[in-house]
Amino acid sequence: MVRKEGVAHIPRPAAEQGMARLMMRLPATRATIRATAVSRPHLYELCEAYGEACAALDRMRKDVSADPAIITEYEIICAEIEIDVIRILFDE
Repeated sequence: MVRKEGVAHIPRPAAEQGMARLMMRLPATRATIRATAVSRPHLYELCEAYGEACAALDRMRKDVSADPAIITEYEIICAEIEIDVIRILFDE
C-alpha cells in the first residue's frame, strides 16, 4: 500500500478493533498507542493484523475441534505483534 506524504490515514474498523484490544492488553500504553498511531500510520497496520489474529484465536479457542498447534501458533503471533508495537512505541 502506497501512502502519499501529508495525507491523513483513515483507520479501518479492523484496525480500530485491534487498537482497542492492544489498549486492553497493554493498559500502561493506552495513550501512547493512540498518539503514536497518528504520527506513525504503519502502527494501524499492526493493529489491524493484531485484531484479525486475536479474532481468529478467539474463534479457535471456542472450537473444540481446533488444532492446539494452530492455537499456539496464533498465541505466538499475537505476542509477537505486541512486542512489535512496544518497540514502535518506545523506539527500541
